[in-house]
Amino acid sequence: MRALATQTAQAEILAKSITSFLLMVKGDILFLSQSPLMKSYLHLRGTKSFLNSAISDQIAPSDLEHKPLQDIPYLLEKNRKKLEKEFLALSRNRRIYYQLRYLDETGQEVVRIDSDGLRSWIVDKEQLQNKSTRYYFKKTMRLLGKRVFVSPLDLNREMGKIEEPHKPVIRYAVSVYDNNNQKAGIVIMNVDANQFLEPLDDARLVTEDGYFAAHPEAKKRWGGVGDLKTGYNLGKEYPRLANKIRGRDDTISTPIVTLSHLRVSVPGSADNWILIVQRDTDDILKSVVTFRTTFILILVFTIVITLFFALLFSAKITKPIEQLTSIADAISKGELIDNRVIVSAKGEIGQLAQAFERMRVTMVKSFERLRKKSGI
Repeated sequence: MRALATQTAQAEILAKSITSFLLMVKGDILFLSQSPLMKSYLHLRGTKSFLNSAISDQIAPSDLEHKPLQDIPYLLEKNRKKLEKEFLALSRNRRIYYQLRYLDETGQEVVRIDSDGLRSWIVDKEQLQNKSTRYYFKKTMRLLGKRVFVSPLDLNREMGKIEEPHKPVIRYAVSVYDNNNQKAGIVIMNVDANQFLEPLDDARLVTEDGYFAAHPEAKKRWGGVGDLKTGYNLGKEYPRLANKIRGRDDTISTPIVTLSHLRVSVPGSADNWILIVQRDTDDILKSVVTFRTTFILILVFTIVITLFFALLFSAKITKPIEQLTSIADAISKGELIDNRVIVSAKGEIGQLAQAFERMRVTMVKSFERLRKKSGI
């Protein structure tokens, strides 16, 4: 069942590649949210907020008197531009993000980097938008501490419409805090999901809601109500197998198809996707038959070669032993007294032949002594 083992191994490799990719994304979002430049910018925002509050309450914060209020906006803008460059550098280095953004606590974009996969650019301050009504902003702002928000895997929309050509996207976001430990907005990444979907080739990837994000046939992808609304899902692809596929990782074989399926963990989320690698059962059987035929041929060839060498070595060993047996019999009858024992074999058989020759010589000498003593 080598073909099945190969298929299962392929599924495991693809699943691990997706998880590894998203782990890198999670690392990037945490890095940006906690970078020294981000902390410096948020510290200034917290300082400005504190000063504004102090002035409105007619309190003179002595510890901040050396930072005049009029200098704060200048320093904030200076640090914002540094933050833009840091976001831009990450975007250009990775080339896997459609957007990198920092939104303040009101949902207003403060920093935004857009990319088309080939180039990345800073979006002008005048073009920045307020995203306070978007679900990802609301959900991320409700999370505590450094918990990461992970959006569903879906098709990107612009102005409420699905982009053409389709751009699969998954968003990672996390809240940020100022120096007063108050929420100061979120950092969010729009990840180009094609980066891990395209390498799947003919494999299928089923999202948490049961629709296909990857499928050999393009028309069967993105059937969910939030995407293309075709309604095509796991249940329609495998009417009798869907429940098994949703269960534990396994390999399922039918007279038509053989598929290996396993769950793919999504770092930062409790969601799991399902990866399916499928082949026609006939192809699997052909592989098995080919393997068995090859194995049998090799086995037969090995047996023939073994028998040949066994017979060859047997002849080399048996013939000298038969010859020595004949010589021993002749010597016991008093024959071959005057003829040397000659055996061409080497090794242990040759040594045995030499021992026979020494025995013959010893016997000849013994007979000679007996004749002399008896006077014959």
